[in-house]
Formats: sequence, C-alpha cells, structure tokens
Amino acid sequence: MTFAVVDNRHTSVDDGDGKLLTFVNDSRTDLKGDQMRNSSLMRLLAVLLAMAMVAAACGDGDDNADTDNGAETTATTAAPADEPEDDEALGNVEVDETANCASEVELDRGTYAPSGDLQNAIAISLGTLNPHDEQGPASFAYYGWMYEGLVRQSVEGTVVPWLAKCWESNEAGNEITFFLHDGVVFHDGAAFNAEAVKANIEHIKTAGPPEVLPPVANQMAVVDSVEVVDDLTVKFNLNAPGEALLLSGLIRHSGFMVSPDSLGNAGASPMGTSPYMISNTSTDLTTIELVAFEDYWQPGLVGLETVTITSTGDIQANLDGLNAGQFDVAVVNTAQADAAPAVSQNTTVRIGFVVTDWQGEQIPQLANKDVRCAMAGALNREGIQAAGNNDPVSAIKQFAASPADYAYIDDLAAPDFDLEAAKALFDSTGEEPFTFKNGHIRGGFWPATSSAFATALAELGITMENEVLEPNSAGEMFANLAKGTYPVQIIAYNEPNALMSLIARTGSAAFNPSGVSPDGVDELVAAARTKSFEDGEADVAAAWKILIEECIFIINNVLTTSIGYDPADVQGVNHTGGIPIAYWPHGVTKG
Repeated sequence: MTFAVVDNRHTSVDDGDGKLLTFVNDSRTDLKGDQMRNSSLMRLLAVLLAMAMVAAACGDGDDNADTDNGAETTATTAAPADEPEDDEALGNVEVDETANCASEVELDRGTYAPSGDLQNAIAISLGTLNPHDEQGPASFAYYGWMYEGLVRQSVEGTVVPWLAKCWESNEAGNEITFFLHDGVVFHDGAAFNAEAVKANIEHIKTAGPPEVLPPVANQMAVVDSVEVVDDLTVKFNLNAPGEALLLSGLIRHSGFMVSPDSLGNAGASPMGTSPYMISNTSTDLTTIELVAFEDYWQPGLVGLETVTITSTGDIQANLDGLNAGQFDVAVVNTAQADAAPAVSQNTTVRIGFVVTDWQGEQIPQLANKDVRCAMAGALNREGIQAAGNNDPVSAIKQFAASPADYAYIDDLAAPDFDLEAAKALFDSTGEEPFTFKNGHIRGGFWPATSSAFATALAELGITMENEVLEPNSAGEMFANLAKGTYPVQIIAYNEPNALMSLIARTGSAAFNPSGVSPDGVDELVAAARTKSFEDGEADVAAAWKILIEECIFIINNVLTTSIGYDPADVQGVNHTGGIPIAYWPHGVTKG
C-alpha cells in the first residue's frame, strides 16, 4: 500500500481500559546493525488460505473454558508451491506422519542460487531495526526483508501459513496449535522452534518500552499463555475464543520472530529467519544493505546476492532514479505511475472522516443522525479523487474497496454525493448551523481532502475550520482521535483487515472516544472475534453497515500504492494488500 501516514516516536494515550497506547514520534533512533553473514532472496510461495470453521464458544467472552483434548479440530494448511520444470533440483520438507494438518504439507525447498544486486528505493525511513519497537504499517517495507512470522498476509490480503506449516483450532476456538516447518534457523544460527516462538510471544507481552511498544504488546492481548508441545509444535492458549483475533495480531509487528538471543537487543542485533540479513547500515538507517542468507530454509527461493534499501524521502526522486537506472525498484506516486517502465499496484489504507462526537457532547447537533448524514451526502468523493489525479474507482464509502474484498456490503444505504439533497436534509432537521475544528497532517492529500469537505459543508451552513497538527505526525493524529479532540476528524483506517478496524474503533477501544457504539455493533464485533475470518464475515459486514449508515464513519477513498520497476530486468515484484508500500522479497529476481 502507498501509505502517507507514517507512525512517529512515542506519544502515549490511555485507552480507558488500563492499556497504554503508544505512538512513535518523528525523531529517529540512530542504530546500526552488526556485521552479519550471507543471506538471500526467495520467490513467492503460492499458498492458499483455507480458514478454519470454528464454532463460537458460549459465555461472555472472558471465560477460560476447559476443552476436551480429543475435541474435533479444524485446520488451515499451506498449499504446495507450483512444480518447477526441473523436479530433480528440488527436495521436500520432511513431515511427521501424524494425525494433524502438518502431515498434509509438502513444501519444495529448491536449490540455493542467488544472483544479482538489487537497488530498492522508498520514500519513508525507519526508526529502528527492532520490529517490536515500531507500529507503523509502512515499516513492513523494511522488516519484510529481515524477519518472518508464523503467518503473513498474502498478495491478496488473506492470512496464510509461513513459518508454520498450518494451524489447528479446537472446537471452542480458545486453543490454536501451530505446526512449524523444520530446518528453519535464525541469522545467528539459532534454531527456530517452539521454544523460540514461546520466547518471542512472552517477550512481547512482558518486556514493555523501549523494546516493545504497548500497541504491539496489545496485539497479543488475547494470548493467555504459550505452550511448547514438542520441538515443532506450539499451542497458544487464549483468554477467550479468538482465532481471527490472534491471526490478525500475528500478521502485524508482534508476529515477526526474532532470535531468542537478540530479544531485548534487536535494534542492535536484528536476527530474523528471512532470506536476507543485514550487512551494514547508515547511522540514520536511511541506507540498509542486506546479503543473501545461505542457510535460508527454502534455498530455492533465494533470488539475489545483495539488496540495498535507500530512503530518499522524495517520491519524485524515486521515479527519476528509477528511470535513470539508479534504482531497480522504487515506490512511485500513483498519479505518475505511467512515467515508470511498469508498476505493481495494490490498495491499502482507507482515508475518511469519523464523527467522534456522534453523541453530541461537544456539538449537540451531531447527535442527530440526519445532520451527520447530510454531512456525508456533501462529501464529493469522486471529485476529490479526480482533483488529486487519482482514479475515481479509489472513491469508496466502506472499508471493503471492491465487491471481491472481505466483508463487502452489497446493500449499503449510505448517502451518495448530492449537495442539494444534503442541504435539504440538513434544513429539514431544524438544527442551527454550527462550527467545529478538524486537525490534519500537513502535506499530501490531507489538507486538500479536508479543504474540499469544508467547502461543501459551508453550503449546508456548517463551518469546518481546518488546522495542521503539531507536531505534524501520524502519532499526533491518532493521539487526538483517541482523546476526541476534534468532533469530526479526517483519519486513516489503517488496520490490516475490516475486523481489526472494528475492534480498534468500537465499544471502549482506544479509537472510539465516545466509549459507546450504536445498538447491535458491539454484539456483532464480539461474535466475529470469537470465530474464524470466514465464519465471522457476515458479522463484520453487518457491524460496518450500521456504523456507515449511521453516518459515524464517513470513508472517502482507498490509497493505492505503486511500485515501479523494469520488467525486462526485475521479476517477481508483487506487493501485498493491506500492508503499505510492502512487497515480500520472496519471488524477486534480477536479470
């Protein structure tokens, strides 16, 4: 995803439930990676998601229900990779012939043969090499080259097995067992096994800042304990049914596995399991050099000898450098994508407005649904996108960007843009005109979108006074959202999926300053979080439908990321839905 919102270092907010939500400010920690041995690049494993069919447990969601070890379980496995033409060059991962999903998995290892040097340019910079001390989704553009997790998001945005062959959930949904690939080692030579998984999750839950940011720790809040079953089997005991909730956390920063010997010092010693390991960095981390890891667990997926990631801080410089041959791959402005030799594009973060004061505590008129919906009807989504040289298809009214997306709402009855109808609706309420402030990030689409909405609202007699956030950061934006500073605020909906976005923005969650949700929403969210993604999809869509039709969430557009490259020179660049400006290194080759 192309993500204009980048988390900056350390702004803390209490979410009202005793959890400290910490943001990251723009100041960067000057850290330098140790000299490391060789690493390598892989091609993308074709894996499919077959989500577990889990029955929801009865109760209030806080019980630690005892379950029968012999209870029926459901499993999700990784599909075998496509067979290459030279079958003799490949081997298979040995699997235990036991009665679990792992016995179904055969994974091609391939032959280690890296070739070429890749120059990769992005516009954002990294604050730390420790993935647990960062929460910005855009940082995956770096961490994806260094670390891996039990699961990850596929190019399509689904959750798929990775370091885990598969997982099984018990019938109650409060025990999730992962079966690990064998032969996996960290960059420092330590074995990746069930003990390493347990050490990582316990560190994330207990270490605290500066090693682990509270929002990263909160991604594992559903985990009560981690149990080592055997060397390659690890069980997560949850404090409530929550397969989807656990997987949603594991595809974020808390899921990146760090060598146990580096836990507590990952910023200076960033040891993951990825096909690349760091050989050198600049002091400010604007340049990171990586080399192929010769002991990578799938050697046939190693495509490059070296990779250099350069943060230019300038999208135009990325495009110019790409066309001049300075860079092989570069994040480019979507509006200028036609100027690149070729682009990989994917949709990512949603941008829109949220009526934080929908209860009318600051602005009484906002408690009137018709006032809120009149405001929503004044938002010219397609016009705003056209003015920014963006495809009108990026204008959306719901979290799902297209009918093919998870939890898409077919029968959404939210207001379309119609300024005359919006004026008539507002006039029919008999409410007095009012004034409020909106805070936005300086630069990019933020002020333009806010200004366009303010101009339209003025036609209704509503005055929106826009101001730049100080400090000018995403951390400040989310901190103000959590505090309810602005009655209506432009915001990023940057969670990796529609369920996680609901969890973060409903009930007593940090990003719902009202502390309450419309009737039925909390119950739907509670039901969805106890199920698999597949089983909970209808609940997720129903909750979103209420919030959007109540005109509390007024979503404007989805951001599209464009990654430019020359297909005659670079192959395998396919970036990931739901993660800003990130493409997994697996599958990239040069020459």
